Amino acid sequence: MALRLLPLFLAFAAWALAQVDPLRPAEEPPLGYRLTLSYAPSVLQGVGADERGPYACLRVGHGLSLSLGLSYRVAPDLFLEGRLGGGYTLFGERRDYGEAGEVLWRGEGRPSLGVGLAYRFPDLWGRPRVRLGLGYPWALEGEASGSLLRDPVVATWALGVSYPRGGVPLLGLGLGLSLVANEVWSLGLGTSLSLPLGLEPPGGALLLRAGYALDPEGKGEVGVRVRYGDGGFALGLELTGPL
Repeated sequence: MALRLLPLFLAFAAWALAQVDPLRPAEEPPLGYRLTLSYAPSVLQGVGADERGPYACLRVGHGLSLSLGLSYRVAPDLFLEGRLGGGYTLFGERRDYGEAGEVLWRGEGRPSLGVGLAYRFPDLWGRPRVRLGLGYPWALEGEASGSLLRDPVVATWALGVSYPRGGVPLLGLGLGLSLVANEVWSLGLGTSLSLPLGLEPPGGALLLRAGYALDPEGKGEVGVRVRYGDGGFALGLELTGPL
């Protein structure tokens, strides 16, 4: 469904980009953080076989992930960024052998690390930002992004590439529109498209986000994000601000 709606959203985003002016956004803090907690359920039905014979199975997963991102401004437009996080998924699987059945439980954990260097071009239209980084599980990452503002609309774009060790490069495109409803509330709609440079099929997702400013200057914010796409449904809670 996300891929079917993508052309409509891209057309709307292109119109919005033509309507906005490259106003100067608020300065980023010298040291900032982003704390994210996400929940992603999953369901899979299929068939299999083991030493007891063939079976039909239903697998349900409950995934939780927590990450902390830090950004340090080492120069007026140069930033050092880091990310530390991890996730854990609990799987429950019911196997039906016909006359008998069983339920199995298992868990999987995974760490996530990253470090990068980002530079913003303050004199270019839209103040684009370029980032190069290294992530774990091992992957080289690169991204270019930017934003355009016209009160009360903010349009954002991002184009990135990731090259995992032992895998194929992955291109990513993201577009977003955010509406600042008042001094404290904001609403955002976004879409993302991933294009593996191999035999894997492309993927897409739609995102909806609501944000609430924690201080009058808007330097701290709590947000709720909902994602739906090829990876299923995910719900996230975000907390951002200066340190």
